[in-house]
Amino acid sequence: MSTRIKVVLFSEVNSKLGSPFLDLLSRHPQVSLAGVVTSPPGRLCSYFVDDREQVDLVSQAAALDVPVFRPPKVNSPESLRSLRELAADYFIVGNYQQILRQELLDVPRVTSVNFHPSPLPRYAGLAPFYWMVRHGERFGAVSAIEMTPGIDAGPIIMQKPMPLTGQETALKLRTAQELLNVEMLGELIPRLADRSFTRTYQDEELRSYFGRPTEEDYLLDFTQSGESVRRAVRAGYRHPGAFTSGPNGERVVILSVGVAGRTCWAPLDHPGIVRRSDTGLFVATKDEWVQIITIEQDGIEIFVRDYERSMPHGTLLGGSAQRFASL
Repeated sequence: MSTRIKVVLFSEVNSKLGSPFLDLLSRHPQVSLAGVVTSPPGRLCSYFVDDREQVDLVSQAAALDVPVFRPPKVNSPESLRSLRELAADYFIVGNYQQILRQELLDVPRVTSVNFHPSPLPRYAGLAPFYWMVRHGERFGAVSAIEMTPGIDAGPIIMQKPMPLTGQETALKLRTAQELLNVEMLGELIPRLADRSFTRTYQDEELRSYFGRPTEEDYLLDFTQSGESVRRAVRAGYRHPGAFTSGPNGERVVILSVGVAGRTCWAPLDHPGIVRRSDTGLFVATKDEWVQIITIEQDGIEIFVRDYERSMPHGTLLGGSAQRFASL
């Protein structure tokens, strides 16, 4: 049997990726888990704060008798000193949002490995599940890379493909990526233990990078195509949700929509105009009607037919009445 490798795990305290990583590493026969580096007190990863079920790596590690480190600045001299004392062979990084600088990457005896939820070199950066849904991707993957100072730029040491339908929500895709990353970690550990892993350098010409989605990214624009609106709604699901403004300027979070087609009404009305029929509530986009199915009310997903502040026939969503006054 290969020699047991000494590992330090880096992940956010409420990470749905870090929790199963911690479980796997703590019980794997080829791993000695020396410690967990996680968020400082009071800091949470925004990806998971609104999830119905929560995890806590600090309490999970304590139950496993694994030392926990919560440095406010992971590259500080104090943090470097503590991590050097652990004498790790590998740093395993999954959903840890502080950047590890070269001096820290040089600490483990072999290398540092980051698990990224995208088909690198495409979709480097933050929240690839959002951007992949927003772009209607039909092919995905998760990637394990040897870490370098560049963000998600190191050589790929393992990659697992993930076919997509193009209809996933961000939550569904994120969850699937987490599960596949855990599977990949299990497959990679024996190669780390006997150092049989190989490196494939990323093609910089194929690289794409995206930052954290902003408030503006979640704002629906009904002057875009119906398909673009549907993708934006799926990308916002479940939190914070794609949104628009209602007739009185109130925020309306739209959680699911469907295809209505061109035949609901003719001609197609101004983008953002709401029409009601016996079959539901519809909003006009650039090229088609889109059916609104569920929205958020008081933090709960409800069917739009149950919406207390009902949107009457002719309501203009988006607070853009003046924009269409001359059309």
